[in-house]
Amino acid sequence: MGFIFCQKMITCSYKQKIMYIFSWNYIKEKWAHVGFQKYFQNAGWAFTSRILCMLVSFITTVFIARRLGPGNFGQLSYAVSFVGLFSILATFGIDNILYRELINNPERKREFLGSAFVIKIIAGFVTTVLVIISSFIWAQDDVSKILILILSGTFIFNAFQIINYEFQARIKSKYPSIIAFVITVILNTLKIIIIVNGKGVIYLAFVLLLESILYAIFYWIAYEKKIEKNIFNWKFDKNIAITLLKDSWPLIFTSAFALIYSRIDQVLIKYMTDAKSVGIYSSAVTIAEVWYFIPTIIVLSLFPAIINAKKTSEEMYRSRIKKLSLLLLGLSIVVAIVTNIFAPIIIKIIYGNAFMGSVIILKIYVWAGVGTFVGMLVTNYLIAENKKGILALVNFIPMIINVILNLMLIPKYGIIGSAYATLISYILGPISVLLFKEPRKIFLK
Repeated sequence: MGFIFCQKMITCSYKQKIMYIFSWNYIKEKWAHVGFQKYFQNAGWAFTSRILCMLVSFITTVFIARRLGPGNFGQLSYAVSFVGLFSILATFGIDNILYRELINNPERKREFLGSAFVIKIIAGFVTTVLVIISSFIWAQDDVSKILILILSGTFIFNAFQIINYEFQARIKSKYPSIIAFVITVILNTLKIIIIVNGKGVIYLAFVLLLESILYAIFYWIAYEKKIEKNIFNWKFDKNIAITLLKDSWPLIFTSAFALIYSRIDQVLIKYMTDAKSVGIYSSAVTIAEVWYFIPTIIVLSLFPAIINAKKTSEEMYRSRIKKLSLLLLGLSIVVAIVTNIFAPIIIKIIYGNAFMGSVIILKIYVWAGVGTFVGMLVTNYLIAENKKGILALVNFIPMIINVILNLMLIPKYGIIGSAYATLISYILGPISVLLFKEPRKIFLK
């Protein structure tokens, strides 16, 4: 009898707690919280900027695709994907490690930024050389070689992207958000001018190169205006550089695996079919991935709060991760359902009749977003927990499956087969983390 009474009391208390969480008083209490306001404003800047940048870039991309046609658009998309396969070599896998250390050790930011900058400058030059050499070996035509040659220069200037992580670690997304929007407007205006004047994909490649140069200049100015007066106060520390490389080397493979299964489809389609097929496929991917800014902003903006929660309470830490994973899962499913319903209308209005072959690709590919949304949280969780081995496996498994399925399905089913290969591999990524005991406790219990 006593047990039943206690059980009823617990149930009653639980119901009251649930009702309170959904009450207006609870909402006002959370809204007035200083910590909530801090993270909300930070996420607000990033979210607003990303939406505006996405909207401007998307409209421009659609305009370019319609004017170039599937063939030329596919040629440019292939070059971007080819160069993208090498991008991990330029970052050396240290970005997420640097972000973590800037949060945990803000007093040593000069040493971490200086050491990371030197690593990335050297890696950028080496990667540029490797891309150029590879283009002469693998690129099938002269236009592709020229496009790849131009785009390879972006790696040299990308070292300045580390400044963004310093702003994020300080929960100051306002400044990189403004920079991103200004540069987006400048670049997309140039792209439209190029297309209107009848220029081709070579000129567009130069604009993409200019993007990395402008980010380097703007980040440099913002850092010296808002954080520290002289960027040359950064210090290269051999021990920190070794630590960064030591912590990041498993992430090099991890990121390489992720890049391969996110880029290899368009590269293989070009080799096994033609540039037009790449254009049809890429147009669907552009729409399907337009929503990826949502998990990026949510995870990047809220993860510092999750890391800080671990310092206070393990229970709070697990609770926040679980709630965030459910939020991302729900959002991705909603996006996929809505896109499937309106896919034919979306393609016809946006791209026109020349791209109607991408409707079925969009309907399939958009479901890969479920894996992408949740996968972003899984990746950051494993990095925070220093589970580099698990992270490598979580990316290795879908990479192998993606490559094998693409090689098997493209010859038989063309770009539809590639879309299914991507869907299967993207979904298996975050699911495979449940094979391990500790992550299973976080995400399931």
